[in-house]
Amino acid sequence: MRLLSTVLAALISAASFGLHVEVRPGAVPESVSTEVSTNIPFNAVRSDVREVRMHFTFEGVSSNCIQVAFGRDADGDGVLSFDETDAVYGWRNGRHFAEDVKTGVRTEEPEAATGRALSVRMRMTKESLPAHFAATNGVGVAVLGDIASSVPTWVYRPEWNLMRVTRRGPGVPAEWFLCDIRYNELFIIMR
Repeated sequence: MRLLSTVLAALISAASFGLHVEVRPGAVPESVSTEVSTNIPFNAVRSDVREVRMHFTFEGVSSNCIQVAFGRDADGDGVLSFDETDAVYGWRNGRHFAEDVKTGVRTEEPEAATGRALSVRMRMTKESLPAHFAATNGVGVAVLGDIASSVPTWVYRPEWNLMRVTRRGPGVPAEWFLCDIRYNELFIIMR
């Protein structure tokens, strides 16, 4: 019985954790400038999102791009089109950036020679609306401070159900993307 209760508690806590996605774009020849993207559905039914964490690792130069776009797959085709995209985060044109696609509002850092990472962490209210936003670069320096100082509602929307990770540019891909969406956690311990 003790083993069964331990397994049950582990399954319940794992099920309540949320979404965990890791993406490594495929290899392309070093001399080819190309685009690789993948669409990843996630649970839109849950309305109790408490935390969203995103982490990018990349070899950022002015000629490449690694980004994740979020939105709602309105037509149900499994592909996040431009018209369905609400927000985009990542590295583009030598800068870390976050963009509200619907209004065109874009926050970006001054141009850097290279980039290595971008980490974003958002905490939500009980209504799954963004309450706290923090972003850091590869050496732990805060970036995208305009968003952090006054968190806009576009940084996360509960109705989203699809994300698209895209890599553009020449060179050997060294990109990696991780996204964790955490829900209210439920733990049941039986003895």
